[in-house]
Amino acid sequence: MFEALPEAKRLAYLQAMGVESFFPRFRLPGAPEPVLCRTLPEPEVVSTPAADSEMQSQPRTAREAPESARNLLRDLVGTPAKSESPKPAPAAETQPKPEKLQFILRFYLVPGLALLVDASPEQVPETALKQFAANLMLALSRRQEGWQGSIKQSLQQHLFRWPVVGNQALAQGETEAREAVNAAILANCERNALPQVLLMGEQAQRFAGELGELSSIATESMAHYLQTPLAKRTLWAQLTKQQ
Repeated sequence: MFEALPEAKRLAYLQAMGVESFFPRFRLPGAPEPVLCRTLPEPEVVSTPAADSEMQSQPRTAREAPESARNLLRDLVGTPAKSESPKPAPAAETQPKPEKLQFILRFYLVPGLALLVDASPEQVPETALKQFAANLMLALSRRQEGWQGSIKQSLQQHLFRWPVVGNQALAQGETEAREAVNAAILANCERNALPQVLLMGEQAQRFAGELGELSSIATESMAHYLQTPLAKRTLWAQLTKQQ
């Protein structure tokens, strides 16, 4: 914390610096008569020239301000300016930030047979989902007499994560997500000669809606059938109706 200097030291410091700001140049209208501070330092405390000490001991009279300055000050004091309350600035319209779009789709496929695009939650055990996908593929293979192969050896799986990159400067909204999901499905179908696609779950159906002439079936997610086994009957009815 700063401490104020004693008056004697303050005056001595100002005198040594040649600053006389402690005495007004002229008296303002309505101000009391200025009085020179007489608490000067003793000679033994601060040594000053004799001439300076004599000048300090003599009282000084305040000079009168020029007439124009007095009139200006009188006008300012007599007619105070009206303080206008500042108008509140209009609140800036804040644009709502777009919701960050994030989701995961699981792709299960058997070349030449079918592609399952599943939107089950991440917390569902991966082993249970893979087993369900294998059983569903096995049921589909038995209805296609021309398909020959092993489901256990042919089953492939991979994750589709959105956004695909972490660069927030790139446009990664719903339109871009739809284009990316559709492109991934069509590429897998063309590469593996897949005649049928199952869109399983709300997210899978939301982002995969433009598959052209490709045969697709919309069903519940795999997690729904794992939690509600009796719902598999409805699923099988959907699959057999399409074939």
